[in-house]
Amino acid sequence: MINSNPVLLHDKTIGAVVAETDITHVKKLNEELHITSEKLLNLEKQMNTNGLAFDPFTLIRGNSPKLKEVLEKVKKVAKTEANILIYGESGVGKELFARAVHAIREKSEAPFVAINCGAIPSGLFESEIFGYEKGAFSGAHQKGKKGKVELARGGTLFLDEIGEMPLEMQVKILRLLQEKTFYTVGGTKEMDVEFNLVAATNRDLKQLVAEGKFREDLYYRLNVVNFTVPPLRERASDILEISNYFLYEKSIKYNRPIQGIPTEIANVLLKYHWPGNVRELSNVIERLVVFSDEGAIHMEDLPTDILAMMPKDETLDVKREFPLGTELHHQLEHYEREIILDQLAKVNGNKKTCAKILGITRATLYNRLKKLNIDV
Repeated sequence: MINSNPVLLHDKTIGAVVAETDITHVKKLNEELHITSEKLLNLEKQMNTNGLAFDPFTLIRGNSPKLKEVLEKVKKVAKTEANILIYGESGVGKELFARAVHAIREKSEAPFVAINCGAIPSGLFESEIFGYEKGAFSGAHQKGKKGKVELARGGTLFLDEIGEMPLEMQVKILRLLQEKTFYTVGGTKEMDVEFNLVAATNRDLKQLVAEGKFREDLYYRLNVVNFTVPPLRERASDILEISNYFLYEKSIKYNRPIQGIPTEIANVLLKYHWPGNVRELSNVIERLVVFSDEGAIHMEDLPTDILAMMPKDETLDVKREFPLGTELHHQLEHYEREIILDQLAKVNGNKKTCAKILGITRATLYNRLKKLNIDV
């Protein structure tokens, strides 16, 4: 690797400084890291599949105060059998929290059955939930079919996007939760079932109740315990950790070792407001990996809508004029101070994250803060 910079004197190039570095060893270490990361990721997936994961919250990435506060609530309510209602915008990972609750509550062999209430046509909803007997309707399977409720027996039934559930089905779900009994479509025998319920929505159920689009009695039956998963824009300090996790995951998926996230891309990821939350971030990182070249991801490969929505950074005044005779190192210190203050502001004063974005160690950052008289 060769780095070169011109030496200027009165706007005239009088020479250059060139540094050559043998990166054979670094490249080899990077390849070994990629192979090791792939093995670790496969082991983690295998452990989760077999129910051997030590921490059920392994897949929920982040250390922001807001996320930690929610995780503490989840750990408390998961020790009970109360119905749980999870609020959160689309893409925040509500199902991950539901699965974590399930992992704490249930035995490893207990089923976790998820139903997306917004993805099932209203005409098929009852047969999907409760199942049907043979010959119950035209086109029915000859042997009949078990419903999601029966499949969740002894485990967890997860009703995702419950705010989208058809109104005519809500009364039947209410009876199911109250009596823990149901009839299959076309069946005449009442069936008993035991399960724990977790529901999730990205809509305001109280508002839907007020509009007559959601049953009030079902709302209170579901809303025994609730918590809200914070959107990604409210926990910006988690963005880089989640991004790096996805970077390793996607680089392994496509067999493209990536050296890391460049500072300029990290800045964009931190500034963007992420309306699609973690799901959108995952897609963006996957896109960058797909278009990566020689172990590097590039700014121009970010989605155009992200680049178009980025505010122009006017924090640094590059046209600032210094008094005649101001020495170069004083001018450089001014800009360095502006850059560090700007980055610290963006990460809410988190020095570890700031150092990572700037591509320096935390010790180096502390030294620069002291030298530049920056009091954080």
